[in-house]
This record gives sequence, structure tokens and C-alpha cells, in this order.
Amino acid sequence: MFAHSTFAESSLAISRYLAVTAAIAAPISTSIASIACVALPIFWLLSGHAIQSLKLSWQQPLGKMIVLFFAWLIIGTLYAETDWPSRLQTLSSWKKLFYTFLLLGFFQEAAWQKRFVRSYVIAMFIAAVLAVPLWALDLVVRNGREAGIFMTNHATQSMAFVAAVLACIFLLQEPLTKRQKYYVWSAIGLFLFNIFFISPARSGYFALPIAAVFAVGSIYGYRKLPHILGAATLAVLVLIISSNTLQDRIKLALDEKANYQTSSNETSIGLRAVFYKNTLELIQEKPWFGYGTSSFKSVYSTYAAGKAQDWHGISTGDPHNQYLFVWLENGLFGVLLFFAYIFVALRQGLNNRPYGPIAASFLVAICASSLFNSHFKTYAEGYLLAFFLGALLSQPNENTAIVRTNA
Repeated sequence: MFAHSTFAESSLAISRYLAVTAAIAAPISTSIASIACVALPIFWLLSGHAIQSLKLSWQQPLGKMIVLFFAWLIIGTLYAETDWPSRLQTLSSWKKLFYTFLLLGFFQEAAWQKRFVRSYVIAMFIAAVLAVPLWALDLVVRNGREAGIFMTNHATQSMAFVAAVLACIFLLQEPLTKRQKYYVWSAIGLFLFNIFFISPARSGYFALPIAAVFAVGSIYGYRKLPHILGAATLAVLVLIISSNTLQDRIKLALDEKANYQTSSNETSIGLRAVFYKNTLELIQEKPWFGYGTSSFKSVYSTYAAGKAQDWHGISTGDPHNQYLFVWLENGLFGVLLFFAYIFVALRQGLNNRPYGPIAASFLVAICASSLFNSHFKTYAEGYLLAFFLGALLSQPNENTAIVRTNA
């Protein structure tokens, strides 16, 4: 009995370590993150507590919403006019939800949540330090990437540091020594420098201020929202004035938006504008149930090709807006379930202190960036969010006993 208990404890501990590893690796190394994601459920099963932890996951509000939303995705495959491999592939792109559901059942110990947060911040601090000399020396370490960008891409690197900034905001509320607070403030400064001066990712410029306002509001109360907004606005203005990278990217975005209809060349903002317009027109034809899970690329490509022959008619499987994607494929009912999933996650996060608000704040950042991307489904951002939510929103339940491990 003792040997079995020890083995179960060790297996769950390894599963938790693998979750921490996967979260850190997701924006940096797809291969390491993939290995951790495969090994995690194996050790979870070996622990012998799979049924108990699944029960605990289901008993939590977020767990129920994940099951409901994924069930609707499955229903959507039944009326999609695509082949079954395409339907299964699209369902697979949502498998991040599985990891959130999984972690909800066995990551409820505060000591492990603390370890998750601090490990992530330390790893990102090291990454942020490495990025500075690469940027200063104009060194490109990954083909097709900008100087200083060594993660999957500049958007991923920016969002990884956004998560780290939000974690640091809440770490400052813990009983730290003066030296520890100095380290945390230094880390925040380094992350901000990476986001606004090194990275050209506009998603980070947009997402961080919104998420930071949410985070600070959850700490000091939303009655102070005018003061928080004022401080955030002032900080953003200072960053805009001082960062040439940020100025250039904003100017480029405005120019692309103004000229996309007459431009002979495709642009990032121009493509998004066309995708949004065509997707909204398609949604108007089938607003309630959509075209079915996996239908976006086939439906959109046929429609766009019939409207234009130049780059305005280019095919895509992603409108670069997560909400429009869900609405087109799964209809109004699907997008409402998606919003309900987000709302429940935010509420559970704010109620699961001290670390739940970190995950809730990062969810706000992903929600903001997903107005211009599909970060809930992309590999790096999607998995990073999944592990943040699963690990930090996990709540203990007196009716379900899970082996406790020493963190």
C-alpha cells in the first residue's frame, strides 16, 4: 500500500512538473512542449487517480463549460460539408481545452500553483535577458525572424512576456523583501522593454494595456478604474513617444488600413480587413448554426475566389479573428458558448486567489489579441493559455481526495 501511494504521488508530481515544462516551452520550442504534452497524460494515468481528478475537473464551473463547448464542436462536425479527416483535424486544433480540463483536476495545491508562476517568470526573465544582446547586436538566430526574436515568432514572444508581466503584477502583492521586490520590478521593466522596443508584434502592444488594467483593477477595485485608466494611458503615451519600433508599427498599420482597397500588394492589415468583411458576409447567410466544424477554409475560399481574382480573393483557413472563426463554423450558439466559457473562466480565476487572477488577466490579454488573431487555437498561445488556466484556476474540493504532494 505504501509503495502504491508513493508511486501515485510521484506520478502526479511528474505530471505537474511536465505541465510547468510545457507552459515554459510552448512559446519557445514546439518539440519540447509536444513531448511534455504527450508524457503528461501518461503519468497522470499511471498515478491511478485519473477518475478522481476527472470528477474534480467536472465539478468545477470551467470544467463543465469546456465539456459543453467541445460537445457543440462535435455536433458541428455532423453537418459540416467536409471530409472526416478535415473535421477531426479541426477538432484536434481545440485539444488545448483537454489539457485545461485535465489540470483542473490535480493542480489545486497552492504550493504547486506558486511553483508554476515563479518558474514561468524566472524562465521568461532569462529569455528576456537573452533577447536584449541579440537585438542590440542585430543578430538573427532563427530564419525569418527579426533580431532579438528567438521564440516561435514575434507575436508569440511578445505574448509570452505579456503573461510574465501580468504574473509579476500579482507577485508584487505577496509578502516580499525589498530585494525581491526590486527583482520583480526589474523583471517587469525588462519584459516591457522586450514587448515595446524589441518586438514588432502589435498584438502585444494592444493586449498588454487592456490586460494590465484588468489585473490592477482586480487588485485595487474597479471603483478606482478612472485612475487606473489614466495611469495606463499615460504609460502607453510615454512608450509610444519613446519607442521607434512601436511608432513604426502603428504608422504601418494605419497606412495599410487606409490603402488596402486600392493596393496592388497584399498587406497584413489589408488581408485582415478583407477576411473580416467576407467572413461577416458569410455569417449573415447562416448565422444560427454556421457551416459546421472544419468548414471555414472550404466555404471561405469558394466565396472569396468568386468575388476577386487578385489578392483580395486569396484563400485562407483562418480569418485572424477567433470570434468570427467560431461564429462562421459553429453559429451564434457556438460563439455564445465560447463567450460563456470565457466568462466562467474569468469569474473562476478572480475567485481563486492568489494565483487565479493571473490566469484570468492573461485570458483577457488573449481575448484582446484574438480580435486580430486566432490565439485560442494557435499552438504556442493556445497551449500557454491552456496551462495557465488549468494550473491556476484549479480549485480544491473537499468531496474529492487527490494525493497531496510536497511542493
